[in-house]
Amino acid sequence: MSVSARVAALRALAFRRLSEAQLWQRLIRKGYVDDAIRDAVAACKSLGYLDDRLFAQLYVDGKRKAVGDVRLVAELVRRGIARDAALDSVANATCDQDERLSAAIDKLYRKRPALGHPNAARALERLGFPAPAIYRHLRARAACDFAEFRELDAADRSEAC
Repeated sequence: MSVSARVAALRALAFRRLSEAQLWQRLIRKGYVDDAIRDAVAACKSLGYLDDRLFAQLYVDGKRKAVGDVRLVAELVRRGIARDAALDSVANATCDQDERLSAAIDKLYRKRPALGHPNAARALERLGFPAPAIYRHLRARAACDFAEFRELDAADRSEAC
């Protein structure tokens, strides 16, 4: 007994949210012809089960790992989302890039407290954060650390006198 492309599409979407391109790929792998896939995708879109903009927004808001805007857009494009929809979703994210960068820096220094700034910057660049923002955040962190060190040093000197 052969299952129609529409039923296969609905089953796939019931299992997890997919982009239009991902659904096409799944149905092609299952051996359905293009006309049947086109009809199934159109039916899913008309029923509201398939929405690339919603997929992109949910993907960005649900991303647990702190990554930069560039990497988020690239991941969405790789999943079949149009670049403009990916850019809109990243721009409208609940957590902006600076907040994600601060979270990534905090996590990085929690894991490796003795990490030098050049190595931290390279690790953050691999996560897709832009270099100017990285160095701005690292300089601010260094200024706070230095201010705390100066306060501790001043307290030690006053105790010694």
